[in-house]
Formats: sequence, C-alpha cells, structure tokens
Amino acid sequence: MLIRKNINYNNLVFRSGSSYMVSNILISSISIITSPIFTRILSTEDYGVASNFSAWFNVGLVIIGLGLTYSIGNAKVDFPSELNKFLASIQFLGSIMAVTVLIFSIIFRDQLSKWMEIDSSLVVIMFVYLLFFPSVLLAQERYKFLLMYKKNIYISLFGAMGSIIFCFLFIFLFFNDQRYYGRILGLIFPFFLMGCFFYVRILFNGLTRDFKKYWSYALKISLPMIPHALAMVVLSQIDRIMIVKICGNSDAGLFSFGYSYAVLLLLVSNALLQAYQPWLYVNYKNNNLDSIKISTNFIATGVCLLTFTCIAVAPEALMVLGSKNFLSAKVVVMPIAIGALFQYIYNTYTFLELYHKKTIVIAFGTILAASINYTLNSFFIPVYGFVAAAYATLISYLFLAFFHLIAYKIVTKKPIFQDSYIWTISISTALFSFFISQLYDAIFFRYVVYISFVFLFFLISFLNRNKIFNLYILMIKKN
Repeated sequence: MLIRKNINYNNLVFRSGSSYMVSNILISSISIITSPIFTRILSTEDYGVASNFSAWFNVGLVIIGLGLTYSIGNAKVDFPSELNKFLASIQFLGSIMAVTVLIFSIIFRDQLSKWMEIDSSLVVIMFVYLLFFPSVLLAQERYKFLLMYKKNIYISLFGAMGSIIFCFLFIFLFFNDQRYYGRILGLIFPFFLMGCFFYVRILFNGLTRDFKKYWSYALKISLPMIPHALAMVVLSQIDRIMIVKICGNSDAGLFSFGYSYAVLLLLVSNALLQAYQPWLYVNYKNNNLDSIKISTNFIATGVCLLTFTCIAVAPEALMVLGSKNFLSAKVVVMPIAIGALFQYIYNTYTFLELYHKKTIVIAFGTILAASINYTLNSFFIPVYGFVAAAYATLISYLFLAFFHLIAYKIVTKKPIFQDSYIWTISISTALFSFFISQLYDAIFFRYVVYISFVFLFFLISFLNRNKIFNLYILMIKKN
C-alpha cells in the first residue's frame, strides 16, 4: 500500500510538473507568434519606453514584495496544514509596504517621473498595479507546491491571451497617438484583474490574528533574499535603464527586442525548472541522487541544444519576428542566449541552497555578479553601445554559475549533480555558438555547420541509445 501511494504521488508530481512546463512554453509561444504584429505597429522608441517601464516595475516588485514568495516552498513543508493562513499573512505584510510606497509615489510622482524617465501618470499606475500583482504570484506558488497544475495553466492562459487582446484594444481604440501607453496598459490589465481577484480570495481563505508568527518565519527567509532579488533585477533589467539614459529609447528598444528573442531559451528553462523544483525536493529528501544526476543531465543536454539552435537561426528568426528596423538586434542574441544558459545552470544549484535555507549565500553571489554587471555596463555602454550590455550579461551569469557550483557543494557537503558533464557541454555550446554567430552573413555555410552539428548530436545519441534508455529506466526505478 505504501509503495502504491509513493508511486501515485511521484506520478502526480511528474504530471503536475510536466503540465506546468508545457503550458508555460505554449503560452510563451503566443507572445512570440504575435511579435511580428507588434513590431510593425510599434516603433523602436515605443518598445524602448515599454521596456523601461517593465524594468522599473521589476525593481518595484522586489522592494514591495519583500522577497516573500521565496518562503512559500519552505512554509509548505513546515506549515502543511496552515498554508492559507501563511499566504494571507504575508500578503497583508506586503500590502502595508505597497500602500506606503503608493502614497509616496503619488506625492513625489513628478520627481519620480523625471528620475525614471516615465510619464508621471504611468508612475502612479505602476505602483497601483504593484499593490495587487503580488497576489497572482502568491496564488501561483500555492498551486505549484500543492501540485494543482491546472489552476496555474488557467492563470497563464488568461494572462497571455488577455495581454494580446487588451494590447490591441488599448493601442487602436484609446492610445493610437501614444502607442506605448496601449502596449503597457494592455500587458498589465489582465494581471491587474487577476490580482484583485486573488487578493480578496487569499484574505478570505486565510485571514488570521496570529499573523506575527508567519511574518517572523517569512522574513527570516525572505529578507536575505531581497538583496539577491534586487541584484537579479540589476542583472536582467538595469542594462535597459542604462541604455535609455546613455543611448536613448530607440537603442533600448533594439536591445529589448533582441533580448526577448534570445531569452526564449530562458522561458523554456525556467518552465523546466519550475516543474523540476518540487520533483527535486522530493528526490533530494529521499536521497535519490542517481535519479537527480540522470534527469539533470538530460535537461542540461536539451537546454544546450536549444541554445545552439536559437543562436544559429537568429537572423532569420528576427526577420520573421520584427521589421527591418529591428534586424540590427541580432548582435546581442549570442551573448544573451549563452548568458541564459549559465543562468539555467546557476538556478539549478540555488534550488538546493534554498532548500537548506542558505539564502545569504544566494544573495552574496548575486550581489557580486550584479556589481560586475553594473561596472562593465558603466564602462563599456558609452563606448560600444547596447551590444556591450549583452556581453556584460554573459560574463555576469558565467561568474554566478561558477560561484554556485562551489557554494552548493559547501552547503550540501557533497556533489549532487554530475557537474563535469554539465560544464563540459555548456562550455562546448558556448564555443560552438560563438563560432556560428560569426557566420550570420554567410547563410549557406552557417546552415551547413548547424545541420552537421545536429546530425552529429543525434548520431551519437543513436549509437548510445541503449545506454541512454538504461539510464532512463534506472531513473524511473529509483523514483
């Protein structure tokens, strides 16, 4: 009976994770499919303004959110029957912070507008949105750890489809002369509606007088993660803010467009990791290290192949996804995509550090990487333009992945992953990708190289099919 129960639970974890992963990839694809339309109705300047708004929103989300979502996975373990009370309590805590910042933003909206280079009305809209949007994240985290994968699929579908529909409505019906307004409001409106709904629902389901216990628990985990989250914003967003200030909205729009394509890989790897995290925690707790190594190697191999493909076809993909005005963004694809690959690697390592509640270690590494990123951007963007930000991103994530390679082994006191394999294929992918990016103007030769590489990969896989199949069977048996 116990064995059957464990098998059913593992099947639920696998089904939940797989569905969550596939839904996120499919939903992200909707944005890619509609990209050719938006790049033809928006200018590079419009893209730059929307990108700048998004960057500042992510900064605000870290400060107002207090990193509270990082504590939910641990709370699910320590308070399994009190999760609703925990969520309501931390939402109440976040609301206090959000209302305080909202009042401040209304009073000083003109000064903030000048500093952030965003219209004053958008500044107020941003902070109103930040009051309710964190509730969507809390709901998603709850559904993820309770393995209620269908709920997360519905949230993602409504957000993705709603954003597209509302973008068109706002751009053509209300903001035809200021289309960046339509783009920004269309993107946030469906999530604002969901945020209002989940805000009320979370409070209704879990409001308690004993909130201080949960505040104390959450803040011990989340506060050390705020520097980490802010540093992550520096790594992923500050380059766009700096490009706006140094080079202008048009260059920021080009960088943002190239970045959006290059991090398609990140959308896939993040979806994989979100699905993988609950499975990893279950197997790590049960000491199924062989299963962890095998599954991680499979995932890493797939991510590397996707990275190389993304880079190889970049010029043609950008021509399809954007107008001719956006084609020069191809120069940022290779470094950003390789940076995304190393981001996947370091995220895999940090799961175990987070499991052991070593959030200070995570924050320290990210702050160091963010400092490297900011320094490189400050020196080289004025000289080389927006392409310098892409290479700064690559160097920063490479450092971060190497830092956590060392850190996670110290935390766990033993190697959990087959790191030699992961780093060998990752470095090889980076070298091959750099080579093929130099062939962007030689389309025939580039595709000969790419097809040869893919053929060699599948030939090696075919010749080793029995070994691969046996490893897969071993992983299943261990589960």
